[in-house]
Amino acid sequence: MEIKVLASGSTGNCYLVSDGESPILLDAGIPIKRIRAGCDFRLTSISGCLVTHYHGDHSKAVKDLLAASVKVYMPAQEIAALGLPPHHRLHELPSKGPEPRTYETLHIGSFLVVPFRVEHDTPEPVGYLLRGKTGEKLLYFTDTFFVRYRFFGVTHIIGEVNYDRDTMWEKVDSGETPAARAKRLFSSHMSLDNFLDFLRANDTSKLQQVYICHMSDDHGNEAETREVVQRLTGAEVYIC
Repeated sequence: MEIKVLASGSTGNCYLVSDGESPILLDAGIPIKRIRAGCDFRLTSISGCLVTHYHGDHSKAVKDLLAASVKVYMPAQEIAALGLPPHHRLHELPSKGPEPRTYETLHIGSFLVVPFRVEHDTPEPVGYLLRGKTGEKLLYFTDTFFVRYRFFGVTHIIGEVNYDRDTMWEKVDSGETPAARAKRLFSSHMSLDNFLDFLRANDTSKLQQVYICHMSDDHGNEAETREVVQRLTGAEVYIC
């Protein structure tokens, strides 16, 4: 599995992944010019773009990608919230059942894609599990304080650790971070403690690489996060 971080954080999120046959974009929260450069100016080779939710730091380039002939996949309610008109390259995730929705499996290029619901403050936020032609499995989740599902045989994770609780409380106590902002982060973004709990609850026996994404400049602790995740999993750990 090849993973290239084009951008990560509150100013924009975009990741290029490939199983050696089908390049796919995960989120598109940066200008199209940066995406073109990150794809070596070969946007026509992209099999599709999977968007997690409508916030601009994840969807900024959606309209431009559609205009550039790239297929985009999003949950129906996130498309509505973004205000996008119908487009033949814009695909709603096929869903079933009542809220919280469950989703049909997608085939995008050589990837098998399983969307799943996450916990954020938008109408229908999702994460994605991707299995490539080699059998490797990539799990992508961001902008969620909790993941309710369990996964087996995952080899790569791109997962959010937005803040460290101790660092957060220090900033709140000092007045640098307003309490209202902290309250929103607690209910919409993942802490280091929650990320570690998630790892402990899942099968990490085949885990090779972990990419820590969407870390806050104000409330994250890169050194501690890398150390504890590496110690827990034995995998390579990268801070995006």
